Amino acid sequence: MNLCLVKIFTDSNGIAYGVTRLVRPRGTHKATIVWLHDIGENGDDSARFVRELNLPNVQIREHIKWICPTAPTRPVSRLGGAVTTAWCDVTQVSENMEHDLASINTTCVLVANLLAGEPAHVMKGVGGIGLGAAQALYFASCYVVGGMRDMGLNAVVGINGWLPAWTNFLYHIDSLTVSGTLAASLPILLTNENSMVPFQFGWLSEQSLSRAGIPVTFRPNDGRDPTAIGNWLKTYLQL
Repeated sequence: MNLCLVKIFTDSNGIAYGVTRLVRPRGTHKATIVWLHDIGENGDDSARFVRELNLPNVQIREHIKWICPTAPTRPVSRLGGAVTTAWCDVTQVSENMEHDLASINTTCVLVANLLAGEPAHVMKGVGGIGLGAAQALYFASCYVVGGMRDMGLNAVVGINGWLPAWTNFLYHIDSLTVSGTLAASLPILLTNENSMVPFQFGWLSEQSLSRAGIPVTFRPNDGRDPTAIGNWLKTYLQL
């Protein structure tokens, strides 16, 4: 595993992102995935998690390059204002929660920049856990609306995640601004543990994405099983 320092990147409030870890494939590079950690974690935690995915899955270990950035340090409302790493500020997770869209959108730019440097022939994906999963699902929603259509996104994984600004996404669907072609070509794996994300919100997130024409695999009780996640990635990244 190699340590990589990305170029200095700051969010809209001038807060700097941390160190990015790379987990390189042992064989032919066929896919790249940006993996986003949960609140209070960092790129090292992401690297450890993706190595868990690698262990039982030879194709994952041999062919996927993982890019694991670290979120800025910021006060988090959900934690009573405690300062920790987080992609954005977040309140209690629910379908009516407020969303820090300024920071979420800035993180989307970071993810797009990380993927932009990858070879054109490799498959590209985004995934994460918890708040990182929410960020990945939001990135997917922006992609199918056409915000990053030239990227060629191939797969998204959200472990115990939710879709931020889901009502805004429904507005795009109703306004016919979602690309049916991009949506149909972007498979998403969404898992949900009720202790992390209320089932109703997980289900609403899945329904919103599916309504756009995105093929969503929803596993409400699957959590973060590395074998199941690895098998899904092998299928949809054609490894």
